[in-house]
Amino acid sequence: MTKNSLAVAIEALSWIAYEGIGERTALFRAAEQLGVTDADGLRQAHRLIMEVTRYKNRLDHLVSQSVGTLTIAEIPHGITSFLKILAFLRYVNRSSKRNLLRNVGWARQILGWRELRDLERPIARIVSGTERGRDAQLNEFERLSLETCHPAWFVETLIREFGRTFALKILRRNLHLQPSYVRLNPLKTSSQTQIDKVRAQLHGSEIPFIRDVWQLPKTSSALVRSKLIASGEIVIQDLASIAASLVASPTPGATILDVCAAPGNKTSHLAALMRNRGEIYSVEISGRRLRHWKKEMERTGTTIARPLMADAKHIPMTIEGDVVLVDPPCSNTGVFARSPSSKWKVTSTLVSQFAMEQYSIIQAASQHVSVHGTLVYCTCSILPEENEMVVENFLRRRPDFRMISQKSVLGSPGLRGFDLCQRFYTHIHDCDGYFIARLGRTD
Repeated sequence: MTKNSLAVAIEALSWIAYEGIGERTALFRAAEQLGVTDADGLRQAHRLIMEVTRYKNRLDHLVSQSVGTLTIAEIPHGITSFLKILAFLRYVNRSSKRNLLRNVGWARQILGWRELRDLERPIARIVSGTERGRDAQLNEFERLSLETCHPAWFVETLIREFGRTFALKILRRNLHLQPSYVRLNPLKTSSQTQIDKVRAQLHGSEIPFIRDVWQLPKTSSALVRSKLIASGEIVIQDLASIAASLVASPTPGATILDVCAAPGNKTSHLAALMRNRGEIYSVEISGRRLRHWKKEMERTGTTIARPLMADAKHIPMTIEGDVVLVDPPCSNTGVFARSPSSKWKVTSTLVSQFAMEQYSIIQAASQHVSVHGTLVYCTCSILPEENEMVVENFLRRRPDFRMISQKSVLGSPGLRGFDLCQRFYTHIHDCDGYFIARLGRTD
């Protein structure tokens, strides 16, 4: 690690604490603010930001033990960020004392030695100390919260829904990065020569039973910056999200309604499966996300998708789709491994609010499914409240829909008797946590 990467990490973590923004947004803001452009330094800073955020509650606990009578809230964000970085390096990364002292020296230059003067004892405790045992006053969920670095409510919810053993496997897997997946984009690679050229450049493992989808090794990070991405010849998309489009299985010439469409990965995949023949109407409420969606359509060569800026609960159109794909806002509990900052923003109350909104959206979207058409409902949440329970509530009120089997079954069966649904779990399927239901309209 360099002094610049430490400075960017401190500043970015401070922005995350102050404004609640995501890791990448905070990284770019901090890099621009400090004028740091070195690619290797920014990669180091990004890793540090991600890992400190991933272990946030445990690091907060360790820092609190070290600062004594002070509370974290009484310490400026920049200093708190450094103390958490130091605790991560000491207790999680197991860095050498020499490396820890070098970072302390850099911090004095970055933050000012006068700013750190009153915290030299806590800093020394972190550098030379050992992690204390957990407080005996903590209940089981609070203890597991610190052990697995997740909110206590989430630990309790997973244990209640999945059982202790299965829940712990999910929680512990979330402490490690997920692999990246890419799919070949036939809209930009029409000739066999182009396809063979792309395949030759992808040094990953091709996924069985799905043509032209690869899991990339960690060493392929340079691929993200390659011409293949910029040209749209390949698309970075998680395996579970790819599965959702395959379940929708649109045919060329069909009419598709893509609800909550941004950022557009599934839209472009649907268009590819349709060979750019037919119509896709993409509904998105956010103007900012829709601008990103438009750029993605241009990059991937998608020509059959039309944007519609609207609230998914009140879709202002009369068109009926052969397939309606609904991917509503959710708690993101399935992507905590990939986006650790999100797990500290979600609460059980927020999950219930999402579930109510999801029901409203699927109910509104169902009005646009043609007779004998298909409704696909998917989320990147693993909680039944946002998945099986939403679908169950919907089917109870809409007897003209029924659960139907899915093609390209890569996941595990759904819960609560919904065996025809698919569930993806990080520790089993090595991708984001996800849920997919496929419903058919009977009349």
